[in-house]
Amino acid sequence: MEGLAVLVMLFGIFTGIFWMIVGWRAMQAHEKLADSVELLARQSNRQEPQSGSLGED
Repeated sequence: MEGLAVLVMLFGIFTGIFWMIVGWRAMQAHEKLADSVELLARQSNRQEPQSGSLGED
């Protein structure tokens, strides 16, 4: 019975560490994605024409 308790504790520790690593990697991926979107938004704001007279008569 004690062996099962130790095994369950080790499994719980392993599972906790595993999900911490998964969460950390997901957070890093989210930050990279957010930075990329911000960079694209800045670039598109620079490339848009300033006057709205295109196609207007």
